[in-house]
Amino acid sequence: MHVLIAGAGVGGLCLAQGLRKRGIGVVVLERDVAPDARAQGLRLKIDAHGRAALADCLDEEHYQLVTATANMPYQSRGVTLDENLNELHSAVPARPVDEATASIVVNRHTLRQILMSQMAGHIFFNKEFERYELVDDRVVAYCRDGSIWIADVLVGADGINSAVRGQLVPDAELIDTGLWSIYGQLMLDEQNRKWLPDNVFGGSRPVLGPQGRTLALGSFQPQMPIDEAIAQFAPRAEITPVDDYLKWNLIAPAEQFGVDAAEFFGGSPEWLHAKARDMTAQWSPIVQRMLAESLEAVTFPLAIRACRPGASWPAGRVTLLGDAVHATTPVGGVGANIALRDAAALARNLAEVADFPELVQPAIAQYETAMREYGYQAVRDSLAGAERILRSKRLLGTGQSG
Repeated sequence: MHVLIAGAGVGGLCLAQGLRKRGIGVVVLERDVAPDARAQGLRLKIDAHGRAALADCLDEEHYQLVTATANMPYQSRGVTLDENLNELHSAVPARPVDEATASIVVNRHTLRQILMSQMAGHIFFNKEFERYELVDDRVVAYCRDGSIWIADVLVGADGINSAVRGQLVPDAELIDTGLWSIYGQLMLDEQNRKWLPDNVFGGSRPVLGPQGRTLALGSFQPQMPIDEAIAQFAPRAEITPVDDYLKWNLIAPAEQFGVDAAEFFGGSPEWLHAKARDMTAQWSPIVQRMLAESLEAVTFPLAIRACRPGASWPAGRVTLLGDAVHATTPVGGVGANIALRDAAALARNLAEVADFPELVQPAIAQYETAMREYGYQAVRDSLAGAERILRSKRLLGTGQSG
C-alpha cells in the first residue's frame, strides 16, 4: 500500500509517522516552500487524546522528546480574568494531577520538527495539490508545479481551505465567526518573569475585556531545555531550541479593528502590534506592558472560522483529516488534538488492510464514521465556546458561511 498525504501540518505528519512505523509507504506533499515559510501559531495544548495518538504514531524516543519539550502535565482550571487581571472564574482541579487525563503544552514548530524527524525522502515542499483523478483502484494527484503522484489512498490534511475537500465534498461549508485575531509573543526571560503575575501562567487564560474583546494568554515553559531534551532522547533529531514565552491572542469582532480585510490581513507585523496595543490601551498596566514588550516582528493576523459540521460523502480511496473536515474555533484548544486522533485512527485502519486491497474502502468508511461523530461534536462544542467565551454572534444553528 502507498498513501499520499496533502498537507504537512501536525495531523498529516502524525499520520505519516504512524504509517511509516507500520511499514506502509507514504509521501507528504506540502504547498509551503519550507517548514517555517509562514506563521502557524505558537503553543498547542495536547490533551489525553492527542498524547495517546502521538504515542501510537511515534517511536518511543521521539514521543519522549515530545513530552520532555512540553510543559509539565496539568489539568484545566477553567480560569477567566477581566481586563485588570482579576480572576472571574476558576475550578479547582484534581490533586494530584491525573496523568491519564492531563494535558501538556508544546511549541507548535517544535512538534512539527519532531514529526518530520526520520522522514527524509517522504516530505516534499513547494508541492501545492490541485486536483485528483480516480483511475481503476488508484488515485492520481496533480500539483500546481506539474508534478503527478500516484497512490492507493489520498488523504486531504491540507487545512481549513482544503483543496482535497473542495473536490471531494464541493458543497461543504465554512462558518465565518465574524471574529479576527492578532497573535503575539512575549519572551519569558528573567526580567519579564519579575513583573508578570502568577495567574497568567498555567493553561489557557482568557482575559475578557470590554466591547467583546478577548485576550487569550498561554505560556510555553518546557520541562527541560530543548537542547538538553534532544541530547537525552533523540540526539540525531534536528530541532530548533526555543526559549520560554507567553503567547497572547487578541480576538474581537472584525468591525472593531477599523479596517477592511485587505488592510488587516495585509498589515505588517509592526502595524498589527500597534493595533493590538491601541485596542487594549485602557486595560491593566500589566497587559499594556505585556504587549508593549512583545516581539513586534512575529505578530500576525488570523480570521476565526470553522467547518460547518455535518458534511458527508461516499467512502472511497480519498478521505479527509483534521481542519480539512472539522476545523474548530480556538476555544478549548481541541483542533490539533482531533487531527492527531484522526491520524492515529486512520493509520491503524489502513495498516490492518494493507495486504487486502478490497478492504481499503471499508477501512476508510469505518474511520470516517467514527471521525465524523467525535470531530463534528468537537466543532459544535467549539462554536458554543466561541459564543460563551469569545462572545461571538450566534453560530450554532445559523446559515452563516464564509
